[in-house]
Amino acid sequence: MSAVGQQDITISTHTLHCDERVDFWIDGVARALVHLECNGSALDGIDASLTKRGFSLFNACEIAASRHAIVRSSHSIRADQRDAVFVCVMTEGNGYTFQGVDCVMHKPGDVVIYDTASPYGHGFPGDMSMTVLDIPRHIFETRVRPWRYRDLIKIDHADGVTGWAVKEIRKLLLRPSVSSHEREDQAARVLELLQSALLIRDGDTPASRSTIHTLQRAKAFIDEHLSDEALDCDSISRAMKLSPRQLARVFEIEGVPITRFIWARRLERCRADLRNPSLKHLSVSEIAFRWGFNNSAHFSRSYRARYGVTPTQARIEALDAGGFPHN
Repeated sequence: MSAVGQQDITISTHTLHCDERVDFWIDGVARALVHLECNGSALDGIDASLTKRGFSLFNACEIAASRHAIVRSSHSIRADQRDAVFVCVMTEGNGYTFQGVDCVMHKPGDVVIYDTASPYGHGFPGDMSMTVLDIPRHIFETRVRPWRYRDLIKIDHADGVTGWAVKEIRKLLLRPSVSSHEREDQAARVLELLQSALLIRDGDTPASRSTIHTLQRAKAFIDEHLSDEALDCDSISRAMKLSPRQLARVFEIEGVPITRFIWARRLERCRADLRNPSLKHLSVSEIAFRWGFNNSAHFSRSYRARYGVTPTQARIEALDAGGFPHN
């Protein structure tokens, strides 16, 4: 079972002789992701690369390869006894995935989700690229939803709100991140979007698809404008082309008022920056101001109320834990 970490890993067959590529690729994928097998000439001469990035809550693997097919059999499952859910986002090329009695075709923008503890397989008739999110089962079930599906799930890229959520997930994964805390923040947003997509797909939310879509669009707008001191219900309403009353009703799904939601998001960003050693040259007040707070004393009180320590204490603890010198 691959552990969730922060170190990036890249493997590639590009420089190897054709006769060496299959064994190298299968071994590399087993170490970075999961034990797999191939049948006959399904991988002969494969030209492939895999880059694994740790996002604290899950690993993300960017895979690009030439024509190939692989399977994860009962034997492979016994070999590593994984307990994870894979979320595969197709980015280039076409392919198919099978598990149990289901077989689905997928193309760029489509998502396939499945349980790695049950046999499955992939096939790609030409060049392809795919992002695979390797989410430990306990993370998936606590942050997304309990796994109750017998076979694989497909989300079509053209499926309205769920398709939009997938696009937002892809944007988040492509966003540059420097520290482990930034990656953890990205991961939390990805899992939140994935949860919304599955709730809509399964019909397990009392809210309409359009309401969920509006909520996620509003959250995306808030995240993009957190540093704007003028961000408030009125500015978000104008951007969403809704009245403040309509926006407030949309946010009832969250169980918190919109102003409280913005406050919490800003504190999360400040917390990530305070724990980021590359930003230790910034004062606590500078970090607060860069995320929309305009009063350092109010920020300090709010931070302590939410996290139980002052911003200065949080920074010292993070630097000590990482072995970084104080200013």
